[in-house]
Amino acid sequence: MKPLRLKMQAFGSYGKETTIDFEKVNQNLFLITGDTGAGKTTIFDAIVFALYGEASSSLNKKEGVVLQSQYVDFDSEPYVELVFSEGRDEKREIYTVRRVPRHLKTITRGANKGKPKENTGSVSLIMPDGMEYPSKETDRKLQEIVGLTKSQFMQVAMIAQGEFMDLLRAKSDDKKVIFRKLFNTEMYQDIVTELGNRKRAKEKEIAVLKTQCQGEVSRIRIPETYESETLKQLKKQLEDGEMTRLTDFLEEVEKLCDWLEKHTDLAEKDYRKSGKSRDEKREEYTRAEEVLKWFIQLEDAEQKLQECADDESKIVETTALISRIRNAYEIRETGVLLNDAERRLTELEQSLKTQEKQLPILEETRKTAEKAEEQKKLIRDQELQSYSKIAEKVQKALELLNQIKSLRVQAEADRKNCALASENTQKVRKQQETLEQKEIQWKKQSEELAEVDKKLVLAENKKQEADAVSKEIVDVQNLRNQAEQCRKKAIKTRETYANITKKYNDANTEYEEVRLHFLNAQAGFLAAELESGKPCPVCGSTEHPHPAKKGVESVDISEEKLQNMQTNVDKLRKDQEKAAGDAAAARSEYDTRKDTYIASVQKLQERLHRSVSSITEQSSVTEMSNALENWKQELAEELNNLQRSARLLVKIREALQNMEKQKKQLQDTYDECTEKEKAAVEKLAGSEAALENVKGSVEFKTEEEARAALIQAESSKNQAEEVYQKVLSEAKKAANAQKQAETLISRYQQEIPEQKKCVEDRKTSYTEVMEIKQMTESEWKELVETYSREAAEEFQKTVNAYYEKKSVALAQKDSAESAIGEEQKPVLEEIQKEREAAETEYQEKEKIYNQLRMDNRDDREVFDALSGRLEERKTIVEEHARIDTLYRMTSGNVSGSRMDLETYVQRYYLEHILYAANRRFQEMSAGQFELRMYDLEKAGEGKNRGLDLMVYSTVTGKEREVRTLSGGESFMAALSLALGMADQIQQSSAAINLDMMFIDEGFGSLDEHSRNQAVRVLQEMAEGSRLIGIISHVSELKQEIEDQLLVNKDENGSHVKWQIS
Repeated sequence: MKPLRLKMQAFGSYGKETTIDFEKVNQNLFLITGDTGAGKTTIFDAIVFALYGEASSSLNKKEGVVLQSQYVDFDSEPYVELVFSEGRDEKREIYTVRRVPRHLKTITRGANKGKPKENTGSVSLIMPDGMEYPSKETDRKLQEIVGLTKSQFMQVAMIAQGEFMDLLRAKSDDKKVIFRKLFNTEMYQDIVTELGNRKRAKEKEIAVLKTQCQGEVSRIRIPETYESETLKQLKKQLEDGEMTRLTDFLEEVEKLCDWLEKHTDLAEKDYRKSGKSRDEKREEYTRAEEVLKWFIQLEDAEQKLQECADDESKIVETTALISRIRNAYEIRETGVLLNDAERRLTELEQSLKTQEKQLPILEETRKTAEKAEEQKKLIRDQELQSYSKIAEKVQKALELLNQIKSLRVQAEADRKNCALASENTQKVRKQQETLEQKEIQWKKQSEELAEVDKKLVLAENKKQEADAVSKEIVDVQNLRNQAEQCRKKAIKTRETYANITKKYNDANTEYEEVRLHFLNAQAGFLAAELESGKPCPVCGSTEHPHPAKKGVESVDISEEKLQNMQTNVDKLRKDQEKAAGDAAAARSEYDTRKDTYIASVQKLQERLHRSVSSITEQSSVTEMSNALENWKQELAEELNNLQRSARLLVKIREALQNMEKQKKQLQDTYDECTEKEKAAVEKLAGSEAALENVKGSVEFKTEEEARAALIQAESSKNQAEEVYQKVLSEAKKAANAQKQAETLISRYQQEIPEQKKCVEDRKTSYTEVMEIKQMTESEWKELVETYSREAAEEFQKTVNAYYEKKSVALAQKDSAESAIGEEQKPVLEEIQKEREAAETEYQEKEKIYNQLRMDNRDDREVFDALSGRLEERKTIVEEHARIDTLYRMTSGNVSGSRMDLETYVQRYYLEHILYAANRRFQEMSAGQFELRMYDLEKAGEGKNRGLDLMVYSTVTGKEREVRTLSGGESFMAALSLALGMADQIQQSSAAINLDMMFIDEGFGSLDEHSRNQAVRVLQEMAEGSRLIGIISHVSELKQEIEDQLLVNKDENGSHVKWQIS
């Protein structure tokens, strides 16, 4: 890749369109020179921006509107266009890339006309055949053509100011990251990472398998009658973690399983025989219980029938009392109806007398009210006519008065308008004078703020760097929190594993003790049945020298309880296996998080130190955060001041652009105000003349006088109307009262005869009911006072219960006699004893059989499970040993050899880089110095120093660290290293043709001899096809390098000019 032509507009310090033709130089080595801030580095920025969309420096990343020039207005679109070649001779191809950054542009229409608006950036790539490449794929295609990422490009082709020495002084771990990107060695780091992951996975599997095996071993049950001390010793060793004895243990377990199989068959036969006998006794006892229940029912029924016979006479008397109470309440209801009818008749007769007495009085009152109503109506009509005449006169007067008032208002308004027009004329004249003064002031301020745009860009760049570091601090704090969480999780999982292990051991110990007591109890039951000369049902022996004794403590131990305890132990064993895996995984995750955090802190310290000198390798994250906040506060204050100045400058420039327009608008406003003032004077004279004509034709002097006359007339009219309405209301009330009284008298005269007949009818019904019920009035009243209706109902319930009880007892007696038949009453106690004896014998046989069967099943399951896990563990242990050896070697985790695989591979590339670099370094230093890698035998001692550089002095014959070089020596070493790395990159990739190198500053630290040597090396490199550009202020270089690009800057921005030899 070689740049041929660079064109830029409104970019950085370059305002108008500027073209730099790199093909004009006679020599491929040229000098870029100019004053500080003239725009030399901006040329580098433009080339890198065209290729990668960012400016050149990694410390001061500039993009978007920051790159837009302040030396032209927003109507000029910023862009960079780079024409470059790829390949040589007949394979040489020409590409053109044009990139527009995000920028501000003035809005030309709409409500926001004149205001700046941010537009998005764009990029286009013209291929050698003249076709434009799709814009979405342009960035990827450019990187493919150049063959380098931006970071790689900046290391070997475009070495930015302030970053020249980074690679030379970088530590091995930092060089490893740089070389990883340059030479694509990520795969070796990925290999180490994958081996580490696999190693930890195998360790977790081994830990889980160990826990599983220990759990299975603890489940093995060894009957006390089975004599094998070897098996017990092996079990204890495995429970303590000695997995090497697992094979011997399995052989002993297999023998135990064979013994259990044989004795389980014998116990099953005895168990089934005793079960049959127990079932026969159970059936006999159940039948006896049923017959006994029928005898009890028969005796109970006979007792209840005797009780009913004793209560029969009392029930007859209660039934008769119930009938008399109900008859008494029926008579009382008829008497209540009679009393109601007599009371209503009395009320009607009294009301009739009252209304007949009031009727003559009401008739006289009506006649008096009607006469008064006629008189007041006549007075009201007279007042109404008088009010109508006065209202007509007042209305006419008010209209004239309103007209006069309007004319006065109009005249006053015309006077004010005349004065206002005169005042506006004077005000506009003052505005014209003020505008002229502001114009002078704004021009002066615009000159004072001319440099603010440049200062603002620098401040914004610093703020972006501070924000980036702030985000990195947050990321580091998050990594620290994550590492702390992982540490707590690892501790918690370890504690969980310990707790679960304790619970499992406690539960397993308790289970074994209970199981031992259970088996002892079963042995006691069996021993109690042993007879001399007869074979034992367990071992078959006919001699019993030491029979077991039945233990009292085993009475409450059932087979179900024992099974539940075993289930709980199995569950805890599985929980223990899971907890072991979780603890191993948590510890592994914590180690990884911690290493990542430490590396991030070191990287952050180095980055922040570039901006805040107080930051050292010992600075904590909190100290870095505090230092960053202080720096950000300083930057924020500086940026706020500059932004205020920039906004003021924009406003001043906009105001100056609109000045002539405002002047014309004010003159037009002044002329308009003069015309309005003349028209207002003429209108005022007309309004005053019309007012004088209307004043002489009004009957009332004022509007208040007219309204007072109208109010007086209206008051008289309303008073007459109010009196009339009151008298009319009283006349209507009197007429209504008379009519209502007449209506009531007529209704009472009709209702009284009917009510008398109703009283006679109810009296007859009352007498007839007493005769039918055969009761006198005193008798039914006494019963009603003595008993309530509810008492009769309670008596009836008692009678009903008596008959129900008697009926049920008769039915029970019949069913019991039918069921018993000819059978005798059984003796249940004797049958119970026989059943319990059979049940006891059955349970003893069942416990013996179940225990042997359970032990046989469980031990067989454990044997099968352990056999499978033995093979599985053997395979995993072999795999882990192989992976662990590889991981320790490739990760540099071997004592005395801390160099990892990726560093070892990168030493190969570094060796080739140093070979090319030393040819230049020796020439520049007159054969005095040579760069060397840290000795391979010592590079892995203590820590990884595989990529550390040493400098060998031919004068002293000794090596020393590169950081001990002087400034000039360091520059020569760094330049040689960069040149050597460029050579190696091209050799390692046939697709990369890097025919360029730009170097920003650095030559000022060299003495004359060293400078001449460095220039000669660069001239030799430029004799081929490589284009080399140098930025420098060193005046001597202007004499040594003939082709020069002169950069200067004035009020219109930066300009360039070639000076060719």
